[in-house]
Amino acid sequence: MAKMSVEGLEEYSLRLSKMGDTSEEMTKKAVWQGAEVVADAIKNGLKGIPIQEGKNGLPPIGTENEKLHGITRRQKADLTDSFGLAPMKEDRGYIQTKAGFDGYGSVKTKKYPKGVPNAVLMRSIESGTSFREKKPVIRTAVNKSRKQAEEEMQKSIDESCKKIFG
Repeated sequence: MAKMSVEGLEEYSLRLSKMGDTSEEMTKKAVWQGAEVVADAIKNGLKGIPIQEGKNGLPPIGTENEKLHGITRRQKADLTDSFGLAPMKEDRGYIQTKAGFDGYGSVKTKKYPKGVPNAVLMRSIESGTSFREKKPVIRTAVNKSRKQAEEEMQKSIDESCKKIFG
């Protein structure tokens, strides 16, 4: 009858256990690094939105026949300043964050006396409206940066595993 001897199994088991203990931390770090790549791509996309101003730096008024193709410098600054990543959260077993626009812009209107919500402005730019041309900044940035974000996440996981497995 053959005899088999396995050495180092205890050490391997200990390392796997350690990996299990730190897996949530590793995942959060990787997700955040991937999200930063996408967020940077979106910020760069925001820079490419054309400037279009009316009198005194106010937003021009678009119509169905003459759609707006840009935003004012102030609106662009508001979007850039309000963009960010939400804190990490776990939802039904998934660790995630969201990229988005917060708060109100500095351009006040009759309908929005506090200022146009930045999320509403960006959605109108992204999808277009009856008075604004469509300029898919976010969709384009996400699609272009997806592969790089996945690579950054994989790199982060690999580095964490190397630390554990030596």
